Amino acid sequence: MNYKNLKQLVQKSRCTRRFKQNQKIDLNDLEELIDVARVTSSAKNMQPLKYILVTKEQFVKKLATTAKWAAHLTNWSQSEDEIPSAFIIMLNDKRIDGFPMFDAGVSFEAISLAANSKDLDICALASIDKQVCKELFDIDDNFEILLGIAVGISNEKIELVEVTDNNTNYYRDKQDTHCVPKRDLPQIVVGKY
Repeated sequence: MNYKNLKQLVQKSRCTRRFKQNQKIDLNDLEELIDVARVTSSAKNMQPLKYILVTKEQFVKKLATTAKWAAHLTNWSQSEDEIPSAFIIMLNDKRIDGFPMFDAGVSFEAISLAANSKDLDICALASIDKQVCKELFDIDDNFEILLGIAVGISNEKIELVEVTDNNTNYYRDKQDTHCVPKRDLPQIVVGKY
């Protein structure tokens, strides 16, 4: 893979909040995503992240309906016919002395890229209802819930746009396209030596 192809894959790998219905995602699909995350870099190589894979419809519905979607979009919520087909719950095993926030970012991006390569789409949800997760999946106190990752097939148009007035909040335009502002390269490179 060359630089141009990698950049295109990263640009295409966006969080989606509206999913097509009746799209079956099986456990094997989720296991393949986690297998990519499994071999990514890990702080001190401690590998503290663990995962719960969710494909059963009643659990997916419960997770989707109790999560808070799209914090920057006022008066918007996901409708029942837009919920994902599956979820991945990312956990930190507190018994392992690692740096889980580093690992979470690296692993999430790997899962995102792997999903995109399989024509799947995802959305990270730090707002997943942690209490609901603990009750549904009998998660003990050795594990900290870091993220919910919705998995499915996107049913929305997403576009990267330039940041204006230093506002990076995503929004929907008049055509209901999900617009994601990104800073220009000169705005984020603060030194060259």
